[in-house]
Amino acid sequence: MFRVGLLTAYLDESTIIEQYANRYVSVSQNMSIDASVLECVAVQDERFWVRLRVQCNGAKPVNFLIGLWGQLITEKRQVFTKEI
Repeated sequence: MFRVGLLTAYLDESTIIEQYANRYVSVSQNMSIDASVLECVAVQDERFWVRLRVQCNGAKPVNFLIGLWGQLITEKRQVFTKEI
């Protein structure tokens, strides 16, 4: 249990962003879609239990809500991209 607490204490934002960006790329490649980690950005979220929101805006956009300890809260895939 001490080891898990120690790993959580040293978990920084760049590690979290890299983990979920790599997840986005691997899932996209499994669906035969070109994807890159460069399509992902992280935004600080205003909700209390959410540490970061990782947004990947490629061919199939996805938003990851990340909890305080780096755990995945929700993964929302968008069907259509919104044009600005």
